[in-house]
Amino acid sequence: MGRLLAVLVRADALTIFAWSALVTIGLAAVYSCTVDFQSSAEIVPSTVSRAVFHSQMTWVLIGASVALFCMLIPYRHFEALAYLTYAIAIVLLVAVLLVGDEAGGGRRWLSFGGLGFQPSELAKVALILALGRFLAARAERSPMVLVGGAVAFVAPLFLLVVREPDLGTSLVYPAIAVPMLFWAGVPARLILALVSPVLSAVVMFSGQQALGGVWPWVLYVIGLTVLLYFARLYIVQNLLLMGTNLITGLAIPLVWEKLQPYQQARILTFFSPSESDRLGYGYQTFQSQVAIGSGGLFGKGYLEGSQKGLAFLPERHTDFIFSVIGEEFGLIGAVAVLSFFLLLIARALRVAEISKRPFAGMVAVGVASYFAFQAVVNIAITVGLLPVTGLPLPLLSKGGSSMLVSCIMFGLLLNVSARWSEV
Repeated sequence: MGRLLAVLVRADALTIFAWSALVTIGLAAVYSCTVDFQSSAEIVPSTVSRAVFHSQMTWVLIGASVALFCMLIPYRHFEALAYLTYAIAIVLLVAVLLVGDEAGGGRRWLSFGGLGFQPSELAKVALILALGRFLAARAERSPMVLVGGAVAFVAPLFLLVVREPDLGTSLVYPAIAVPMLFWAGVPARLILALVSPVLSAVVMFSGQQALGGVWPWVLYVIGLTVLLYFARLYIVQNLLLMGTNLITGLAIPLVWEKLQPYQQARILTFFSPSESDRLGYGYQTFQSQVAIGSGGLFGKGYLEGSQKGLAFLPERHTDFIFSVIGEEFGLIGAVAVLSFFLLLIARALRVAEISKRPFAGMVAVGVASYFAFQAVVNIAITVGLLPVTGLPLPLLSKGGSSMLVSCIMFGLLLNVSARWSEV
């Protein structure tokens, strides 16, 4: 007990405050989803069982316990076991494809003794630890070696999770890796060039869907060629980047054919919204926008959200929990959630800045990237700025695997903040 108190005293208090605030808001919002709604004429029973709230509370307690455990263990042990953790994550992801529970046309869960979890969530922690250990030795490695190593770590996770299929989660891995590469000293211009294949894919797809041709992508390739010429990269780097952009762009039609029908419909709805979409694949986004918009400045009041209470808003306790907060707490509540996430991310970056051990700084940056990417993407989905991907809002959305992993991230961050002066 004395050791725990000593570590807690040294841990960053603002990080603990931000985590506590987000978890509390999330529990309140999940509970609200389970309460019967009092309409003007009758009481409308909730379609979300009270057991959902009890389950979430249980996972919060489990997550808090695991966070304390992660905080107590000196992070040098996490560094020593980083590659083993990554290997275990790969094995679990392969096991999902072979013997995982099938639901909704895919395999994403493993069950042990009646308890199910998503290895794709645990793989986020494994990536941060393994990539952090690899990048921590940056002093003796060139930028291209660091980039190649990052690709080698990210690619297997990305491809295995895409195969489940879970496109939303698969995008988290490169989103974690890119900021870690920047923190490791890889030049920004090289990183921007490396993410250019994503832009190549977007331009190809947008041109085909909106303009019915590939000429925008051809112009993009010409422009990229000019930029790479003035960027003064090595010729091998230029050839690799151009080849990657060409392959990515030309592969988009093939990838599109491999997507599930519901995935194609969601993406098309995002790029070409119409009134009819409000009753089809665009229904969730439309109802979410109505819920958030109807909240106004101060919200309708706790437990008083009609979009939530009348079950117009699907997945309100999971992927669209932010919509419930916006409806019942208004703009004030939405800004509060964003502020707490910003505080958590800012403190993580501050810890990374002052940490004397490279691995500790890498872990803090990876944790910051995880919270930043998932929060931005989830909230952007709820307001209609991105297609629906099924990515949960960390610490708020209902989900055992997501809550557990978010708490592990929190514990790792506290661990680093309490031991920032160790070398």
